[in-house]
Amino acid sequence: MKKEILQQLIASSEYLSEFKLKGRKLIRATADGWESVEFEAYTRSWDSETDKPALRLYPIYGRRFDVLHKWFEPFSFKTLKDQRSNYTVAFDGEMLNTDSYFYFPKDGSRYDERFALLKGEVEKNAKAVFTRYATVEDFYQQTVRPLLDDESILPNVGADWIFLYLKASRLAAPQDYPAIKNRILQQAEMMNKRGEPNVVLVYPKLNDIFNEVER
Repeated sequence: MKKEILQQLIASSEYLSEFKLKGRKLIRATADGWESVEFEAYTRSWDSETDKPALRLYPIYGRRFDVLHKWFEPFSFKTLKDQRSNYTVAFDGEMLNTDSYFYFPKDGSRYDERFALLKGEVEKNAKAVFTRYATVEDFYQQTVRPLLDDESILPNVGADWIFLYLKASRLAAPQDYPAIKNRILQQAEMMNKRGEPNVVLVYPKLNDIFNEVER
């Protein structure tokens, strides 16, 4: 059922017709990476409105800029396959102040209504995310530069953000790079002391990472 819904999305939408179905993703290649809508599916859900078993779809809108990822592949502990499937930035419906979950009763009831809702929300959200994050400069302005004003928004888990933020600031606003680097280093030191597992693995390589991004 999920595959048929995704195929129908592509076939019925002028905007989504530019995307290819790849597994559970609708993906569109760009000159600098890709845009995708990934659908997590739960086949044993329940639709409260119809009181029937249902398929639940959960779209995630992701944007990737290759230049922010490929340079740190030698430093990552992840496989190349995992690294190259990673987003630079991603949003679900809740983060966009809209619906996150879409329910399709398995008996096909209310299908047209539910499909129209899904299609409208996916088109609207995809356009919003991919317009807002059209370039590396957009990513820097929306996600990285605010760190200069409010360090509380620094990520507190994971390590990939370190690489992404360093490279984005180096490319888009080299004048801000020293301040961004200092904030990131302070956060990485705190997370390493706390034992955050991803940071613990990359922390010994930080000097090499800084040397690479500053070349």
